[in-house]
Amino acid sequence: MATRLIVDPLTRVEGHGRVELLLEDGRLHDVKVRLLESPRLFEALVVGRRYDEVPDLVCRICAICSAVHKLTSLQALEQAMDVVVPPMAANLRELLLLGGHIQSHALHLFCLILPDLRGAADVVALLRQKDPLAKSGLELKAFGNRVQQVIGGRVIHPINPVFGGVAYLPDRQEIECLAEELLRWQRDWPAVADFFLQAGNYPAARPVLGNAVATGLVETFALGGQSLWHEKSAAMPAADYARLLGERTRPDSHAKEAAGEAGPFLTGALARARLAAGRGLPVVLPDAGLGIHDNNVAQVREIGWALQRIGALLAALLAADRGEALQAAPKPPRGGVGTAVMEAPRGLLVHHYVVDEWGIVVAADVVTPTSINQRVMAAQVLADLADEEDPGRLKLVTERIVRAYDPCISCAVHVLQVTGPE
Repeated sequence: MATRLIVDPLTRVEGHGRVELLLEDGRLHDVKVRLLESPRLFEALVVGRRYDEVPDLVCRICAICSAVHKLTSLQALEQAMDVVVPPMAANLRELLLLGGHIQSHALHLFCLILPDLRGAADVVALLRQKDPLAKSGLELKAFGNRVQQVIGGRVIHPINPVFGGVAYLPDRQEIECLAEELLRWQRDWPAVADFFLQAGNYPAARPVLGNAVATGLVETFALGGQSLWHEKSAAMPAADYARLLGERTRPDSHAKEAAGEAGPFLTGALARARLAAGRGLPVVLPDAGLGIHDNNVAQVREIGWALQRIGALLAALLAADRGEALQAAPKPPRGGVGTAVMEAPRGLLVHHYVVDEWGIVVAADVVTPTSINQRVMAAQVLADLADEEDPGRLKLVTERIVRAYDPCISCAVHVLQVTGPE
């Protein structure tokens, strides 16, 4: 007998989605993950706009991920226009990226995952109980937001990054205050993080499915790069992203899915760690045997790395000559094609633009981490719960599995699907 269990809405994720669990004779037979937040059509909205208008538009794809969308868009358009930003501007942009990374990971771990680990309904209940971890998590998120505000000009939809560099150098006193607050987090983070590393907090899970995909550098762990790294092939240029990922629309979802032959793909903190370790970088891989829940552990360790990297960048900023250039020399508009890849908190983000000789965008494509993970999320639920028969536990653990990917459905549903006459 066929039955269907519906998890709707998915709770404690960013955006609106549902999971359908299809059972045959009481056993899980198939899983559908559907991302159903209303699409916002950003790829169509930017066509016909001047190149320097686009970054301010696309950062509105998501308030949580606004900084990384703006920075990736700027990098793609600067590539198309043959513009190289000065070193000082590049450092400030990286600081902004790291601030967004910390606040997003803190939101996921302490507001969305911690209630599961504590057996609580939500983070509000934990705060009412004066849970020290919930309090620390919100303080860490606030620190990430302060980095974004000081470096980006405001917490969401930053204004300091501009085409060719940044608009201004933040006040030295504000930078010193960030550096002082950072010392506290560098000292306290290992103790705060320890609870998330305990295997007993997580449900039993099968090995992680999906082939990891990410960008990065050869010589060091980083959130940016010019190449795509993939477990089944050698590094490839970022411009080859469409061939690798093979995105296509789905009739039952408002987000595209990555349907390339090398998939299903896995992207995010765990994928970054696996690929960096494969390149011989000194990255500590999550080794708790938690299946996809190791992605939470990978985020914990990434926060530790980000705190150290922020320290190095702030020190360099304080030691730098404040007279250094912040923007590239202006150039007249020109035609070109630009593709940039960056690691958003949830994984690989791609922005691709074609610009004509008057500087007008004539084509745009944006690929987000959650759309890349869409197929593998369903496959992982099916694998982990293949032997589960209790309907209540099927629903409960399904949500925990999906939450482990830290999906941002708001980012994923930005596409436009046009259907014409037959």
